Amino acid sequence: MAFWPTKRDDTGFGRNTTRQGVKPRPRPAPGAPLSSSLPPRGLPEARTAVRLVRLLRGTITPMRADEVLALLEPHRPRFVARPTNPLAALPGESQGRLMEALLRPIGPILTDVVLPGARDHLIDRVVSGRTAAEETLPSAVDVAEAMRALVARLRGGGRGNLTAVIAAIETDARATADRLVRDGSPIDAGAIDRLARALLRFEVRRMVLEALGATSALQDVVYQSRRLARFALRRATEAVGGFVTDRGLKALHASLATLTSVDGLIVIALRNLDDQAETQEESGPFVVPADRKALDDYLTAAWRLSDTLFDLVEKAATGGDLNDLLFEAMLRQLRGLHHFCTDLDHAGRPDTMDRLRTRLAERTEALAALAGERLISALLSRPADPATAQRLLGRVRSLAQLLYDIGCDGILEDLAMRVVVAREVLGHPGA
Repeated sequence: MAFWPTKRDDTGFGRNTTRQGVKPRPRPAPGAPLSSSLPPRGLPEARTAVRLVRLLRGTITPMRADEVLALLEPHRPRFVARPTNPLAALPGESQGRLMEALLRPIGPILTDVVLPGARDHLIDRVVSGRTAAEETLPSAVDVAEAMRALVARLRGGGRGNLTAVIAAIETDARATADRLVRDGSPIDAGAIDRLARALLRFEVRRMVLEALGATSALQDVVYQSRRLARFALRRATEAVGGFVTDRGLKALHASLATLTSVDGLIVIALRNLDDQAETQEESGPFVVPADRKALDDYLTAAWRLSDTLFDLVEKAATGGDLNDLLFEAMLRQLRGLHHFCTDLDHAGRPDTMDRLRTRLAERTEALAALAGERLISALLSRPADPATAQRLLGRVRSLAQLLYDIGCDGILEDLAMRVVVAREVLGHPGA
């Protein structure tokens, strides 16, 4: 059977393997919300608030008032008298008068039960990170919009519930950013993904605060999000650039752990590019905005790393003595760099990314062609050196796989044929 490269999945790199039947103990990520098996509080009140706002947006009629009263009946306190439909005695009145008449009997239920329940629900969802595994939760943004609309209907009644949610989210955002930026532990597998997830949680905070109309708190959360995105890029820069200056195993592990978390890197870079577009910081020949500098520094480190990796891979692919696992680790880093430059789609992406992507493809193709020629030369050499030919065969196969993964098909068929011939000469024709 002929050899042909296939798509591979590097997403499982770095995960600790455990004995069968033994579950690994999860390690809480720095700055992650405290997990809880309990569902968020106030779920019935949150659903009621969302549905009630939709009912109140329509034309107010006696039948619509009956629906509102029936919706709020389960939330009526025990010692509060059951409200009657006030619209039956107001035929021909304007919509404004009808709305006021309807809100008068249901106002206490909203301010004492529904809004406090929705407040607790949002705090548990956004701050504590609680979820309900078996039930479909309403959107946190919808709940926030419903709370704001109900407070507006009540002319400020229950505003303290909005204030409590805003204060809790703002405090949590500041504390989370402080914890994360103070984390100086070495980069390990999953560290970049954890930072990316933290940034996504900041996006949720931003959307909820926008729905609540909290302008001041929103500005603070945006600042904390920008601060965290810059920190994440600096951490990635340190890990990627560390292998350029120190080619030890620790530096290799940090660099590989960073570049294999490509999706997390893309999330961080997209947040950074959005920040650059939103803030419009002034720049000049002597002043570079902090957000732009963070991304530029990472791309500079990535470019230097690619030079280092290609130098090492070229020596190994042409017969140099290098451990096979280290060789594969370097190819995975090149694959991660190309994936990052290819999949990051943003109107403000730097031109450096396009140049780096092109350079990675061209150098990989040239290196694979050189390795293929060295493989044939090793097969034809006299006296024969089967050990060297076998080592070159494995590395040519790895380079062919890399070419396939990054979409360089120019010499792939020729390289695959060389691999097939080499396998037959070395005595194992199977794929």
